[in-house]
Amino acid sequence: MKRTKRSGTNGGAPALEAVVRAVEERTAAGRSTLAIFDLDGTLFDNRTRTIFILREISEKFDGKAPELAAAFERFQDLSAVDYSLDVTLKKMGVKHPAEIAFIKQEWAKRFFSDEYQKYDMPILGAKAYVERVHKAGATVIYLTGRDVGRMLVGTTEVLRLYGFPVGVAGTMTIVKKEFEQDDEIFKKEVSEYIDRLGEVMAVFENEPANSNILHARFPGAASFFVVTQHRPGAPELEPGIRQIQDFRLPKNGARPG
Repeated sequence: MKRTKRSGTNGGAPALEAVVRAVEERTAAGRSTLAIFDLDGTLFDNRTRTIFILREISEKFDGKAPELAAAFERFQDLSAVDYSLDVTLKKMGVKHPAEIAFIKQEWAKRFFSDEYQKYDMPILGAKAYVERVHKAGATVIYLTGRDVGRMLVGTTEVLRLYGFPVGVAGTMTIVKKEFEQDDEIFKKEVSEYIDRLGEVMAVFENEPANSNILHARFPGAASFFVVTQHRPGAPELEPGIRQIQDFRLPKNGARPG
């Protein structure tokens, strides 16, 4: 699994809490604030989507995917699921080229669709944290590389399913118009639009390149990098971007120390 080095991931709670307090202060002063959240790998772990799809393929097409079907006899946990489907299948012992090609075709039909997003699982503390930021007065912007034609409906449904604020005042969901558009170019262009809407207080990403782009566009915002999966060969994070593992804050309203 491709992951950025975890140095600096501990101690993220104080910075997360500080964002909420800063939003509250500006809201009380009548100022407009924004918080930008990516979805895949940031608010949601989509490895569960991949493993559900692979299991469905193995059961529905066991004759065409015998190695995959056999893999589930020894499957143990999500650590086998990599950012790259090729790497995932290799870890699971699927080696036959024709079977791999078939699986990849069937996986793509499902993964990039509305129907299967409901199998994603929220990152720990994500729903509660986004809700707090929203209640503090910030406009929550879900900025994702998913596309409008195949994934907007499912995106809205999965946010609603898990209780994230969506479709109400103080929320925006921004997706790509075309699936083929490069994610980095998309987020760079959209960030120029967002910059005109108000003061960006925080940015949350799991792709180093996107995190760097948004950090450069919004240097006054708190930039958070969620340490999950990301593209291989990603650049190093720019200084000033804080790494976190999840969104959990101290219980019972206690101040993090």
